Amino acid sequence: MIRTEIQALRAFAVCAVVLFHLWPNRLPGGYIGVDVFFVISGFLITSHLLRSQEKGRLSLADFWAKRARRLLPAAYLVLAATAIGTLLWVPKVQWQTFFLEIGAAAVYVENWELARNSVDYLAAQHAASPVQHYWTLSGEEQFYLIWPLLLLLSGWIATRSGSNPRRTVAIVLGTVTAASLAFALWWTVASPETAYFITPARAWEFGLGAMLAFVPVLAGRDSLRAAVSWVSLAVLTASCFMMGPATPMPGFAAVVVCVATAALIWAGNPTTAWSPTRIGDLRPLQWLGEISYSLYLWHWPLIILVPYALGVEHLGLLERLLIGVASVLLATATKVWVEDPIRTHRKLVHHPGRSLIATGIAAVLLVGASGTGWGYVEKQNREDAALAAAITEDAPRCFGAASRAPGAKDCPNPELDDVLIPTAAGVREDWPDYPGCDEQLQQRPLKGCAVGERAPGRPHIAVIGDSHSRVLMASLESLADRGMLSAELFWGSGCSWTAGEPYVKTTEFKDQCRSLKDDLNTKLEKDAKDYDIVMTTAWSKLITGPKPERVKAVKDAWKPVLKQDVPVVAVRDNPTSGRTREDQPACVEEAGVSRANEECSLDREKSYDSIFDPLGPAAKQAKGAHFIDNTDFFCDETKCPAVIGGVNVYRDRDHISITYAETLAPYIWRDLQEFGLVKGG
Repeated sequence: MIRTEIQALRAFAVCAVVLFHLWPNRLPGGYIGVDVFFVISGFLITSHLLRSQEKGRLSLADFWAKRARRLLPAAYLVLAATAIGTLLWVPKVQWQTFFLEIGAAAVYVENWELARNSVDYLAAQHAASPVQHYWTLSGEEQFYLIWPLLLLLSGWIATRSGSNPRRTVAIVLGTVTAASLAFALWWTVASPETAYFITPARAWEFGLGAMLAFVPVLAGRDSLRAAVSWVSLAVLTASCFMMGPATPMPGFAAVVVCVATAALIWAGNPTTAWSPTRIGDLRPLQWLGEISYSLYLWHWPLIILVPYALGVEHLGLLERLLIGVASVLLATATKVWVEDPIRTHRKLVHHPGRSLIATGIAAVLLVGASGTGWGYVEKQNREDAALAAAITEDAPRCFGAASRAPGAKDCPNPELDDVLIPTAAGVREDWPDYPGCDEQLQQRPLKGCAVGERAPGRPHIAVIGDSHSRVLMASLESLADRGMLSAELFWGSGCSWTAGEPYVKTTEFKDQCRSLKDDLNTKLEKDAKDYDIVMTTAWSKLITGPKPERVKAVKDAWKPVLKQDVPVVAVRDNPTSGRTREDQPACVEEAGVSRANEECSLDREKSYDSIFDPLGPAAKQAKGAHFIDNTDFFCDETKCPAVIGGVNVYRDRDHISITYAETLAPYIWRDLQEFGLVKGG
């Protein structure tokens, strides 16, 4: 029997999510729709499992086959369509990320993939994939896999102990739910980025719905039921507007949402004239509830892929409205022609094994197709890297930064007009790889990641800061390879070398940065003289606060070094694209090397001059500090080119490629010479 209030609740949930994704600023808390779905699923599935268990008909094969017929055909159809859309419209620079997530979604581990990326500083900057909404389906499928096993375990415990089976199931499921809730409340504080996605922190939402299966619908007193329904609906509606990106989920805010959802289900369908039942029973709402699953599947890929197909940066009002209409039409077609026919197909219903086999085959095909797309780019990246290494080994005239060097002759070099090193598709991999460095920096006593051999008469340099300092290290590494210096790197994701609290928001990065800065300060207080020079740079947009406070925070961090007469050399940050849907590599790929600078150059004022870099004023004010300003190597009077001297300058929205960093090395050395800090070379 279909419970119309649940269908209406599904309609509310899917509308909240879709409207949130289309207009995130208008409905900032619309994401609570997924929490509503989780509670509904927990209630319905547990009710079904209990009925089957009490009748002695609980079969894992039948249950899983039924879930597969109900959920996977539409899910796999959308994944296949998304893979095709990716091939047709998405720049190759995004393929590896997109196809990796399509594969993860196909085997229902997308939530864990997103959790992994949420604590990967660089991955977190990638464009949103068209299947990241599958994280909710992944959590749900994991619930469907584990929950019936818990019921069977409860039945076994009841048989062995002679206790009441239903009560035993309630105790076991209640214990698991309580444990998950406790974990969620703790982990939402400890690591909110991962807590949002991972199943252990979400299981309690399903569990809360499951507990409703042991409680009869609130009977009698229609006025009370109607009041409960209205209050619950008001709480959910208010949550859509009052919650937002800063609300910790799934913490206490999620408890409010889930309790309100459970209360609505518990109240049932009150028949009093002023209850919300008449609204919920309206055919349009019931119909939206019926197509809610497919509507959820289709809307997000359209939101992500349509801008690529149209070649636009942002969706306008018309495009958003058309996406909403298209999502509804596709959902209706999928419900009528895919979901229902397969779900009720006689041969599949009577032979559960066929459903499971078909599921396995479809998953293998999707994963195989995704792996092929990922592997194609990986192969191309390796070939491009080999070509780039060959070219840079014997760099042609005016290659990279050399084309903009003061007094450069015969530049630009026409031979480099059609050259792009690294390629747009491969530039993401152009990143300094220091194996074991991150792990080493978490060990104590603190020891930097070293390049080059330390030798008498050879300057030994410490490089300190965030990921931009890691790129600076690549410039110094090329000098170290020539025997000109040795260096040690102390870096952390988003961890600018400043005094006080880290600026980065991600909890895990903040904790690591705090520890690194505290221990590094202790080390420098004692051992700064181990270094001939300390160098730093930073993503200046990450250092926030009033400008005088930013400058002071930088100078305070330098004090332990400068008071020991060890010079500090700060390097001005590079331009930042600030792009959202696509970054520089994607733009360069779409434009082609011949039009890259025409279409993809950054506006100097917006991307560079208007961004306050506190390192410059700090170096000017602090005795013993120096400042390297590489502006001329990045920008002309009004623009900052995307391609310079045949080199692809940017690997993403704010990091330069290692290839370009290496071409800057001779000029960094020249500046150190001019400061009187190094000799020869």
